[in-house]
Amino acid sequence: MICKRCGNLLKENATVCDQCGLEVAQREGSVGSLRQGKGAAPQPVRSGSASEGRLDRGARSDYTLPYADTRDAGRPGVRRGLPPTASAAAQSRRAQAASRKNPRRVMVNWAKIIAAMLVLAVFSAIGFYAWLRFTQSGQNQRARWGMEANATALWTYGQELLDQGHVARSIATYEKALEMEPEREDMYDRLIQLADAYEAAGRTADAEKTYVRMYSEVDKENTYAYREMMRILENQDRRLELSSFLQMAYENTKDAYFRRQRENLIPSTPTASEEAGTRKAEQDVALISAEDYDIYYILGDEGNLPEDGTKYTAPIHLPEGTYIIRAVAVSSDLISDEMRVQYTIRLPSPLAPGISLAPGTYQKRQRIWLKHNPSEEEQLLSKKNNRTPDEDERLKMLSDVTIYYTIDGQTPTTNSPIFDGEPFLLPIGSCTLKAVSVNGYKKASNILERTYKIDLPIKQKYFNDKDAFSEFDLMKTTRDAFVKKFGMPKEEKTIEDASVVGGTIQLDYAWGYAKFVYSDGGYVIYAFESGNSSVHGPRKTSIGMTEEGVVSLFRDMGQAHDQNGDRSIYFDKAVGYAKKYHLDDTHDRIDYAYIRPDNGTVVLSYHMENGKVARIGIRCTY
Repeated sequence: MICKRCGNLLKENATVCDQCGLEVAQREGSVGSLRQGKGAAPQPVRSGSASEGRLDRGARSDYTLPYADTRDAGRPGVRRGLPPTASAAAQSRRAQAASRKNPRRVMVNWAKIIAAMLVLAVFSAIGFYAWLRFTQSGQNQRARWGMEANATALWTYGQELLDQGHVARSIATYEKALEMEPEREDMYDRLIQLADAYEAAGRTADAEKTYVRMYSEVDKENTYAYREMMRILENQDRRLELSSFLQMAYENTKDAYFRRQRENLIPSTPTASEEAGTRKAEQDVALISAEDYDIYYILGDEGNLPEDGTKYTAPIHLPEGTYIIRAVAVSSDLISDEMRVQYTIRLPSPLAPGISLAPGTYQKRQRIWLKHNPSEEEQLLSKKNNRTPDEDERLKMLSDVTIYYTIDGQTPTTNSPIFDGEPFLLPIGSCTLKAVSVNGYKKASNILERTYKIDLPIKQKYFNDKDAFSEFDLMKTTRDAFVKKFGMPKEEKTIEDASVVGGTIQLDYAWGYAKFVYSDGGYVIYAFESGNSSVHGPRKTSIGMTEEGVVSLFRDMGQAHDQNGDRSIYFDKAVGYAKKYHLDDTHDRIDYAYIRPDNGTVVLSYHMENGKVARIGIRCTY
């Protein structure tokens, strides 16, 4: 039997088509007739059909033509005695209608479904864990749930908390992230987040520390942290710190914005009235503050301004030399940048003095005089007709020359005798004349040096080792021998004297004293002084003699008195010296000295009072 719906060949006695599920009614002789080639029983045509052998529009597809019409004979695809097969579209409509009336019964395997669902759940759980564990979005979610997460997730979650107004939790999250990963490529941006959170919480000090870390450790050239730090310092009126900070910010970033901000904040740098450089005259340098602030200055590079400086009150006078002036202007707690200028004052030196006598040997006493040699600049200024006041002053300083000289071989100084224009006699024997010119700037010339010899007999000699007191021998007479000669002293005492080596004692008498030093042979005399007229010194000098009387007994080079009233009588490095010292209006002292073979120095002293010898003394020192 054939299914009316799908044309499927049905099994014998089948009631349902196993292809489309259509119930099939058994009709007698239908299957057998088909198998025997007999036609089926004729079926009446449904009323209302449009024509014979056709289905009405909308008629059920399971109705067939009652029998083969002679009109179908010979039509292709039509078997004699079999109904024609419906079109594919019609078959599809019939199948859908049949399925709605008779749904197919399907057996469900629930075990397989449950197993599949378990497998799906396991894979889903694994995928979810992997997402949480290995993806950044999963780490972010872990941070939100309070689970352990990486630093990036904590920074992200901290920002979400800050945006939501949970400032304290945001800071705690940021700090944890920072502790977990203190070094990272985007640390500068992360620290910006932390500083923002600190400021939102009112923790300005912590925000300040964060900004310091940003520009000192992470990126010193990025200007963001400097600007934020500047804002904090301004808000807190920390102007002194702000001044130093802006200088550092400019040096690190080279951003002119910070330099301009600092210039607007601090006082202007002081200026000097004289430009730095080299000068040929002494200078008075004034320091100027544009805003009339107090100025503190230091001469030299040592010391800190303003604390180590001197408050400026008057121009600074600079004589000859090299000077560095450093200065700052101070307004309240604000300090300007430091001014630093250097001056070199090189005053003109005069030429060495001229001399009237050529060096050499002469057979009679010679008079000599010295003269000032004008410099080229002095000559030019003196010839100029219309000199300025400054040029007049300069000419005066150049021409105001003093000549100092010596004839005893010593180097002249400003305390040496001054040549007053009058010629002077050269001494008998050999002498070395030295002279120097000093101008109004106190600048000295080179030293003029000339050697002369007046070849005449020398009557007096230098003080020497043959000159001695008649009553004792220096460094030879013992204490006991001295006491035997002069009697017992009023007092004998131990003294300290660093001019000799060994223990020392002193014997005091009414007329003076004697000092002894211990040596291998006991105590020997090394110093003596007496005002007793019965005591005679070397060359029969005695108490009461005049200065001229004493000096006439020793060699005298004839040098004039110096500026202190002293006079060098002679000077010889190999032999010794003699000099008169002016002590006050009534007292002078004349010393004669020679050098012993053992390098000790013996000094004979005449103590003068009102021009006469009041005491005579002698001592040996080492």
